[in-house]
Amino acid sequence: MGRYAPGALRSFVAEALHRGGAFWEEAELVADALVCADLRGVHSHGVVRSAVYLKRLQAGSIRAGADLSVVHDAGAAVVCDAGSGFGVVAAARAMDLAVERAARYGVGAVGVRNSNHCGMLAYFTLREVARGAVGVALSNANAQVAPFGARTRYFGTNPISVGIPGGEEPPVVLDMATSEVAHGRVRAAALRGEPIPRTWALGPDGRPTTDPHEALRGALLAFGGAKGSGLALVVDVLAGLLTGAGSGPEITPLYEELDRPQGVGHLMVALWPDAFCGLSTLRGRVDRLVREVRALPPAEGFDRVWLPGEMEHRRDAEARRMGVGLPEESVLALQEVARAVGLRAPEALA
Repeated sequence: MGRYAPGALRSFVAEALHRGGAFWEEAELVADALVCADLRGVHSHGVVRSAVYLKRLQAGSIRAGADLSVVHDAGAAVVCDAGSGFGVVAAARAMDLAVERAARYGVGAVGVRNSNHCGMLAYFTLREVARGAVGVALSNANAQVAPFGARTRYFGTNPISVGIPGGEEPPVVLDMATSEVAHGRVRAAALRGEPIPRTWALGPDGRPTTDPHEALRGALLAFGGAKGSGLALVVDVLAGLLTGAGSGPEITPLYEELDRPQGVGHLMVALWPDAFCGLSTLRGRVDRLVREVRALPPAEGFDRVWLPGEMEHRRDAEARRMGVGLPEESVLALQEVARAVGLRAPEALA
């Protein structure tokens, strides 16, 4: 795994998307979101996605310069249309609007329709945390996951993220797909020719499989059986049905029909701590909770207790010092992008 300077990765991805037709401001925002994911070790949502974003941009299913237009404004609740623009851009603007409304009303909720894949949701909840808010981000996706008891796909991986500001401690950041694993990790295993655990997916015959190629033709499994499946349904309702976006099978797959917009939906929610217990009080109480949980005696097989987002926070700090470690599939994606737009791919640090 080679290591790369974060700034070089951002500059390359932004320039590549700009050459592909994106406005410079949105190209920079997308590049920042993708590199943020790689910094945190979430490579399935990092620069590896730049290749398919570029293809969709050039095919017209991602519309450059699309505005996030307001469809309905009820004060604390707003519904917006992304105009088939970059999902990252739409989600970031929606999150910023949610924080603005939360500062005014105590809570802000912004639903987004007609969007595209928006990458790692922690990127958006961290935006809220940086402004002193509690952030909740939901997004639905195309059908990849079999509902509990079914043998075929219907739900998306339908991720959810919650970001909670700390004081002296890092923020608590939950970021998870409702599937057992992100779709990108199965694709990465297929590219590497590596088997996957039997708990990840079903093959086309409806049976658990260790073959990632069979998994891509079959269906992912929800985490925790009925619990994850139920949460996937709830996310699809809140991010898709409630916002007027597509749902499950209605959403265009990210890697197929590249000329057709996806129709993804997002729901971004901000809670303003001063409308509840107060930000300083919340920070202090979160710090105490984090320290108490971390100090608990570890179970057999564990060397310590980890909080949500703590591992990613440490990876981020290390990557900023030593460079971003990229897996082979990410490097290959960057090389593909470089060839497509006539750029030189970033080089690994010596």
